[in-house]
Amino acid sequence: MGNDNPARCKLAGDGRRRGELQTSGAEGILGRIESRHIAKAVELLPPAATATQEHLDVDVDTGADGKVRFFAERRTVKHRRRSHFFWSVYRAEPIRSNDAL
Repeated sequence: MGNDNPARCKLAGDGRRRGELQTSGAEGILGRIESRHIAKAVELLPPAATATQEHLDVDVDTGADGKVRFFAERRTVKHRRRSHFFWSVYRAEPIRSNDAL
């Protein structure tokens, strides 16, 4: 039982500073962000029905987590003869002060 591979274990002294958010996996820190901040990011994007780009990113100040860059893709839902376009946020990454825009 348990983890037979100690190299994959996350130890307390893994080099991260206390309070620093870790970006891992395909979603980054998206699972840790409150939904109101994700909704704010979607509101800042152009209307999906008239957008020409399929992927966009937007920066939002989330307060406690600092500035976060959200990545969104334009999605389509078809119902009978109609299509509805919307933005779906698929990744979030913290923006550090030394990151170039």
